[in-house]
Amino acid sequence: MTEVHAITSAGRSQSAQSHDRTRTYLIMMGIRIAAFVGAFFADGWLRWALVAAAVILPMFAVIIANAGSERRSAPSSYIDERALPAAPQERDAP
Repeated sequence: MTEVHAITSAGRSQSAQSHDRTRTYLIMMGIRIAAFVGAFFADGWLRWALVAAAVILPMFAVIIANAGSERRSAPSSYIDERALPAAPQERDAP
């Protein structure tokens, strides 16, 4: 059986990627809202940690959502090495 290579390294559609980025961002913003609400009910260091998380989270949410979900790599070879002729033999030095 011969090895079959893909003729393209195209990823998912733009709309699918946009949907995933939107979902990721909305989940992180939901966590931010929970941190704000939790800050009202918490006391001491936990309150300040939740406030800090709520303030810092939007920056990370944008970076993570726009980072992209997949990295493509090109196949190492599109040529079947078995079909290539053998390398020339090295000649013995006199």
